[in-house]
Amino acid sequence: GDSSIQYVKDVVRSSSARQNNGMGSNIADTMNGRRITEGFMCQKCKFYRAEKQLLLQGIISEKSMPNHKSVVLGPCPVENYKPKLKCPSHDPNCGCHGPIMTKGMVGWAGGGGGPDFFINTFAKPVDWWENQHTVWGEIRDKKSLKVVESVYDLPAHMSGMRMLDQEIEFSLELF
Repeated sequence: GDSSIQYVKDVVRSSSARQNNGMGSNIADTMNGRRITEGFMCQKCKFYRAEKQLLLQGIISEKSMPNHKSVVLGPCPVENYKPKLKCPSHDPNCGCHGPIMTKGMVGWAGGGGGPDFFINTFAKPVDWWENQHTVWGEIRDKKSLKVVESVYDLPAHMSGMRMLDQEIEFSLELF
């Protein structure tokens, strides 16, 4: 939803303001003719988990950001929703927060509101997750999905989940 997108924008603005020594955090601000959000690394933006043919998981956060509790979970598209699964402790009512996820959808992990997120790469709709994830983005083109799926070839180890041996840092840019 809108608050999810606003959270991501705030992370980018916080990161760029920090790296510009507080010279401004407005997206219209420029530095040497370049938007201040261009190519700046946020301090805690990285991918750390890669479950082959299922998901790539990461975190979008900035040390200077306030708690992400203001993120509003998505609306339930199902009338009179009744979960089939046992509810997790962080979501005792198994809230319905979004659609059944399909390939390319980006959502908050664990049924929460961030900062951990994942990109679904499963070939079919992931109905066993039911409606428990707020979807706030989508990777629509096949070329970009191939880049995401290429991460599955990187070295990883099992620690209950398939964790990347080396986390992948990334930058965010508003445009």
